Amino acid sequence: MLGSLRRKLFWSLDLVKGGKIAAHYKEIKALHEGATRKEQEPINARKITDLLEHAVATVPFYNKLATTSLSLESFPVVNKLALRTGGDEFKSGKFLTTKLHKVATSGSTGQPFIVAQDHNKRNRNTADTIYFGEKAGYHIGDRLFYFRLWDKQYRKNKWLAWSQNIAMYSVDEMDDAGNKKAVAELLHINSSIGFLGYSSAFQNLCNYLEKTNSKPILNTCSSIICIAESLNDYVRDKLLYYFGVQAISRYSNSENGILGQQELNTSNKHYKINWASYHVEVLALDSNTAVPLGELGRIVITDLYNYAMPMLRYDTGDVGMMERVEGELMFATVDGRKMDMFMATNGELLSSHIVHKILQYDNIDQFQFIQESKTTYTIKIKLLYHDFFKDERKVIEEYQTYFGADAKVKIEYVDVIPALNSGKKKLVINMMLN
Repeated sequence: MLGSLRRKLFWSLDLVKGGKIAAHYKEIKALHEGATRKEQEPINARKITDLLEHAVATVPFYNKLATTSLSLESFPVVNKLALRTGGDEFKSGKFLTTKLHKVATSGSTGQPFIVAQDHNKRNRNTADTIYFGEKAGYHIGDRLFYFRLWDKQYRKNKWLAWSQNIAMYSVDEMDDAGNKKAVAELLHINSSIGFLGYSSAFQNLCNYLEKTNSKPILNTCSSIICIAESLNDYVRDKLLYYFGVQAISRYSNSENGILGQQELNTSNKHYKINWASYHVEVLALDSNTAVPLGELGRIVITDLYNYAMPMLRYDTGDVGMMERVEGELMFATVDGRKMDMFMATNGELLSSHIVHKILQYDNIDQFQFIQESKTTYTIKIKLLYHDFFKDERKVIEEYQTYFGADAKVKIEYVDVIPALNSGKKKLVINMMLN
């Protein structure tokens, strides 16, 4: 009842303000569901041309390209470091007197990176969030259990949290007491709810339910969306068992928005790319050449809607692979940052997703892999129950098949796996690539 009222109120307020979010939502839905990729390409081409013309006319860094052909390929690839050090050189002079929204992110480096976004970009992001939420089974107004690090930048005041119907659970407080509180609230809700948060937080919650011999909570949950960290089969299966919902993974970042999301009721785990709001390229790891479909490369995006600080050919720092599925280009994998990958003893880069295979073994609560050198690897394990880990030798032998026969793999038992300042759990630390 309250969820329905909140939905009506949200769209009524948007209508009073000109219906801008609704217009974006309708276009996003039409492009994803009503237009083929062939029909979408000329629409995006026009958006890219308009954005490039705006950039060369109003952004100091791109002024020098005004005499060149306005093709996206003629623009340089930029990364977070370039944008951070370039400062105002990357901001549009057209918005100097406009109040802008500022998004701060640091990633795994800890260095602050601030992106300015205009109102149209903010409205687009809101519409993207509504659309992709619905595709996962969540509707605005429903109770949302949000598990992340609720630091000063993101924490909502009580009125905003109430109006958006968000239950804020900070991952740095999710010990047994925090999990007990979340479970108690879940058991007292009869209306539809959604889950959004880090995969490690959901794993932590499921481990708590398991060790307290809890029964599945199957009466209210309608959606589970994992963000920031990769979703593995172990957590996916546990969430399905305890909440009766298929969990999906969302690929997004703070500085841009939702870049892709897995789909419900499909056997594959590909990510539907948000072509409606971004142009995506996958470039070689060591050059700015596009890689063939099915080959791993750097994910480079052009944000079609941020005119205040145009992000053209922005290297996200993430690595992924694109494939064509029934005529649509999708992400087959999103492996996270290159520095989060392994290097085998023969120099070959390996996907970080192999770490999740460790969860096939019993009694593992948390884990972290560290590549110390070209041939030495450490696996830190926090046990669920503090007794003997009977599969130590099997784990070492299995990972030697990935890293190389000459790999030296050791296991270290710890009481805690430390989180980053963002609250995310870093599953892979590669001293060779950092």
